[in-house]
Amino acid sequence: MQNFTDTIAPLFHSAPARKRGRPLGAKSQVVRNARALGIHHFAFVRSSLLGLDLRESFDRYLAWSESTTDLRYVQNRREALLKQIIEAGRHIDATLGPHQKITALLDLLRSDAAVKPALALPSVAEWAQTEGMDPDSWSEAELIAEYKAAFGLDNADAIESAAGLKDPVAERVRALNHLETILAVTPAATDRLESWLARPTAKCLRNVGLLTLGDLVRYINVYGYRWHTRVAGFGVRRASAVLAWLRMQASHLNMSIADTVQEPKSLRALKQKALGALTAYGTQARVPVPPQFSQFGAGTLVQIGLSRIQGSPLLAGDAGEFRSHMANTLGASNDLEAVNAWLAYYKDKVSTQRSYRKEVERFMLWCAQELKKPLSGVTSPDCLTYREFLQAVPASWIHPAPVARTDPQWRAFRGQPGPASQKQALVILQTMFGALCDAGYLVANPMKALLKGFDLPGSKLDIRRSFTEAEWTHVLQCLDQLADGPERVRLKCILELLVTSGIRLDELARARHGHLRLESLPDLPDTWVLTVTGKRNKTRDVPLNPEVVRLLATHGKEFMLEDKTSADSSELPLIRTLHASVAQWGRAEEGALRAVPLSDKTGSALSAAGIYAVLKRFFGQIAKTAGDAGLDARRFDKASTHWMRHTFVRQALVDGLPIEVVSELAGHASIDTTSIYATQELARKIKAVQGMRRRMAS
Repeated sequence: MQNFTDTIAPLFHSAPARKRGRPLGAKSQVVRNARALGIHHFAFVRSSLLGLDLRESFDRYLAWSESTTDLRYVQNRREALLKQIIEAGRHIDATLGPHQKITALLDLLRSDAAVKPALALPSVAEWAQTEGMDPDSWSEAELIAEYKAAFGLDNADAIESAAGLKDPVAERVRALNHLETILAVTPAATDRLESWLARPTAKCLRNVGLLTLGDLVRYINVYGYRWHTRVAGFGVRRASAVLAWLRMQASHLNMSIADTVQEPKSLRALKQKALGALTAYGTQARVPVPPQFSQFGAGTLVQIGLSRIQGSPLLAGDAGEFRSHMANTLGASNDLEAVNAWLAYYKDKVSTQRSYRKEVERFMLWCAQELKKPLSGVTSPDCLTYREFLQAVPASWIHPAPVARTDPQWRAFRGQPGPASQKQALVILQTMFGALCDAGYLVANPMKALLKGFDLPGSKLDIRRSFTEAEWTHVLQCLDQLADGPERVRLKCILELLVTSGIRLDELARARHGHLRLESLPDLPDTWVLTVTGKRNKTRDVPLNPEVVRLLATHGKEFMLEDKTSADSSELPLIRTLHASVAQWGRAEEGALRAVPLSDKTGSALSAAGIYAVLKRFFGQIAKTAGDAGLDARRFDKASTHWMRHTFVRQALVDGLPIEVVSELAGHASIDTTSIYATQELARKIKAVQGMRRRMAS
């Protein structure tokens, strides 16, 4: 919001350089006051003019944006604000006409004259009692006439002379109120952050892509209780100040901070669960959840939406246009039962079932909400419309932060799906429609012919998502610079094991000591071999480098005492936790809600998410020094566990390993996948072209 005060130089810096022996003052400022004067500034100055306690006034109107413990700072703050108001008024007074001047009001605020007590007149009744006048002997009009005559209130000269008895405090407050109507501005959602927030605060928020106050409110509502942890340089105190100010401005912004920001989502989920159980117990008419809904997660928002679909004859598919009313092998009587029966085929493939369920849920909810059609009534043009929907998903369908499916903020999408995700969604739907046709539930597949006409992206492996020789050298150098300890040993285990074996993240998380065996083959040294189970339940043997085996042994020695009590040592994990789990909200034995760790023991299996987080944190740290080594820091920020797998395959082929051996080690479904690394090795292409003999015409 542009305002005339934008051109005014700051008259007071709320965070001056600290001098020895002087009070600390404000440590941090959140709301910027040099650019705009808000109603809270006028309220603080007004209370000081009225003689209210200065510290209490500061705590009420300004303490939420400026932290201080010294009264001298509060007094200086009051004087600085008063000067700022007078200076802003002086600038605007120069632009006003002769009959609109506010010079007199500014002079009143400049005045430091002592407050003179105003003439206090008694009431008519008090005066009559003092004079000994019997109220019953005088009419009301006669009493008022005598009262005016006694105090000269019916004399114009007396009234004029009494003007000097006006309360100067009231006059200064009146002047301040009038200036407030002219100078005070209110924030709007479209205002840039710099217009209201202090420069350091606005800079931190700009670094995460926030430009306006509206962006900030939406960001806070999306990420909830710990939103500030996503903003570098933001602490709890600064975040609390921002929230306090935004809540005060809710009516002006026409946006409010969601209730979900008040407490952790895990605690909120427990409360909602308890409330749901109480509702179920107290409501006799509650409809029980059918067992077939378990595929979609009973009690979630998705299940509620799908149950409503099933409860509507129009959307359930009883009279779907492409329903086969003959017997079907799924034993389904409506669309939801048919889809659940199809998903049950994949119950042994958890990842596949989860991926299929997600896409089918989205499609069924879209059919009900956008098309007002059942799944069995979808046509090929409808599928084309869904393809266009995936290309530009509306914001109302997206919630970028991960939330539980029971959370009211849950949405079907976390973000705009890319071309590859769009292709996957359509292929899954084609597979589902094909299966329903084969089972005799549908008579036609609307996706079959239409998919051929879609301009779908081709599946292409991006081998650039791997470390070059120089980048990997930087990784190892940074690893060697870390302090010795269990964290460094475990990190080295993860890095070395991934880059020398090519196993997947999930395979590493599920690896156990029982999966290791020592192989003794003729003419070869004894070698430890790790058996892993990958995609499509395909088992393969991966020989381990001797140095990696020694690292694993060093990592395991940290838990020798705990492992002695283990009933089955073969189930001990290769990569393990070093600390107790982080405390999470749960119910104690007495039923009260409190934060407790899931486990207070160390040495349990580090999950796939934990391994991923360890590596991402390390890559983020070494990205800060990549520039000094002449490397691109952005590549390290993007690096993940899968980069290690790509690096293994690329380095193996560069070192001359046979392509069929590399394919088996990596667990590729086809040697064609491995050949992508060989045919797309850019360095090899460049060297080959540069080595060609140049042919020139004679």
